[in-house]
Amino acid sequence: MDLHSHGEFKFPNAGLVASSQGRGWSGVAAELRCHPPGNLPAIVPTQMEITLATRRSPGAFVSRKGAGHRQRTAVEAGTVWLCPVGVGEDDINISAALQDVLHIYLPTDRFAHLAELYGDRCIRADAVRYLADVDDDLIRQLGFSIHRELCGESAGGRMMVETASLALVARVSQTYGHDSPERPGAEAAGALPSASRIGRAIEFIRDNLDGELTVAELAEVACLSPFHFARMFKAVTGSTPHGFVSAARLGEARRLLVQGKLSLAEIAHRSGFSSQAAFSTAFKRAVGCSPRKYRHAAE
Repeated sequence: MDLHSHGEFKFPNAGLVASSQGRGWSGVAAELRCHPPGNLPAIVPTQMEITLATRRSPGAFVSRKGAGHRQRTAVEAGTVWLCPVGVGEDDINISAALQDVLHIYLPTDRFAHLAELYGDRCIRADAVRYLADVDDDLIRQLGFSIHRELCGESAGGRMMVETASLALVARVSQTYGHDSPERPGAEAAGALPSASRIGRAIEFIRDNLDGELTVAELAEVACLSPFHFARMFKAVTGSTPHGFVSAARLGEARRLLVQGKLSLAEIAHRSGFSSQAAFSTAFKRAVGCSPRKYRHAAE
């Protein structure tokens, strides 16, 4: 899923006020949206998302669950949420209408670039904590700068935004990275950190959604025993491997349905379902409507 299609998938009913699509920005995307009350689809993001409320919404709360943590946050001007790569969100509710919410999307290669530049393996898109109501003036200032450029282009705006995106990556990596779920020194010298092992399995899942994915196979990809893999996967992502794969498959199905290019049978196959009937049943159970109705609603 590319940066600009992320918002279409995660916020299917939200109004799009402004978008960076077509601006030529590199390594960052942004959208300004108005959100109606209601529930959002379950999602496993493939890029870092920083959300900033640019104005107060009296009486409004955002409730969400990810990485095993449930959060409920009042929406004030300057409220910040962090949603890192690989953390499945499966219960998001907006209690009342929200106006002018900024969503900033940062790709994993933005983190990899800084990690290589400074030789710091701790700079990873999957190593940021899942947080709400983040009290960070620097993130707010950078976010509002991107917001101003999004609402009115300036001569040097692209350079400012791309520089701000690097500053955001550095800030969230430095200040909001999570510790390894393993005890310090528990891993062998030279071994991949725990989150990196799980990140490798997550990439394998995304590349093989149409295949028969098993815990044993994923554990082998992560170079862990099945028992330790399942335990570590839950600790890092907040979801079981089965739950994560199911959410990823449904996410891919939604994306393909919105595109509208493939038949339902083809979408079922690409999303890893054994048949169109099985796909339709699972989709309706999870989303509340049939794949066909979902596609028509997105047209």
